[in-house]
Amino acid sequence: MTEKNLEALLQTTTPVKLLRNSEIGPYVYPVVQSEYTNWRDEQRAWQQTCVLFNQSYHMTDMYVEGPDALRLLADLGINTFKNFGANKAKQYVVCNYDGYVIGDVILFGLEDNLFNLVGRPSVHNWVQYHCETGGYKAKVTRDERAAAQKGPVVRKAYRYQVQGPGALKVMEKVLGGSVPELKFFQMTTFRIASKTVRVLRHGMVGQPGFELFGPWDEGEAVKAAIVGAGREFGLRLVGARAYSSNTLESGWIPSPLPAVYTGQKMKAYREWLPANTYEAIGSLGGSFLLGEHRGLLSDSLRPWLRSDGQVRS
Repeated sequence: MTEKNLEALLQTTTPVKLLRNSEIGPYVYPVVQSEYTNWRDEQRAWQQTCVLFNQSYHMTDMYVEGPDALRLLADLGINTFKNFGANKAKQYVVCNYDGYVIGDVILFGLEDNLFNLVGRPSVHNWVQYHCETGGYKAKVTRDERAAAQKGPVVRKAYRYQVQGPGALKVMEKVLGGSVPELKFFQMTTFRIASKTVRVLRHGMVGQPGFELFGPWDEGEAVKAAIVGAGREFGLRLVGARAYSSNTLESGWIPSPLPAVYTGQKMKAYREWLPANTYEAIGSLGGSFLLGEHRGLLSDSLRPWLRSDGQVRS
């Protein structure tokens, strides 16, 4: 590949052909085992007992810091930022200039001027672009997901999810006492295995749940303490196969095709994106080319299809 950016790459092909012919194929959660016991028991566990899923590998982290960090995020997000700040989190959605979805992540308020974006990198790319070109007094620091790293995977932070009707009992056992009251999508800190752990209160499948994160080299000790405490409550480690289905139960937004491939207003952004970026190498699957499914197509790709649903030459 000799093209230097996404815009140059698209001059040689169409978005449809580019993404349909990607060699990456369907997304697979990396590093974590596909099953620790079996899919059925792991699937059942988050409804009946408790599970721990290791989220440390499949999401991009980006830290946004500086006096204009909050203004940058508020300018780009469709969500309100009223009363948002340290020790709070929210689903963060960004759109292109015409209002079409680029993606969503979870946004963590770590400190007054320090925030963490966690999720698919299409959002991180959009925020980084505007941070670098928009005159904001802020900087970004990226911690790439496992798929974008070479060699042994080392992250800045581990990230675990403890979910299910037994999650509260497991955390009480880990902490040796009652769990502090915490409102949905607010954060606090726990002491686990003599480590300080940041904790987000949430629930992916309609059950009480926690997301826990901290420095990478402390992750194994924290995980071991949770797994040990959870044995009597039926805690199971959840593999990649079972984890991918909990988003369906909770109604979470699927992985949308980023609306960045067309439009003159988006050209400068496409020229900023490298030719090997997430948006350029992602795999597009399903019944995309069938004419009867044209009503489901992203408006960002519709110009490249003929009336019969096939790709224009």
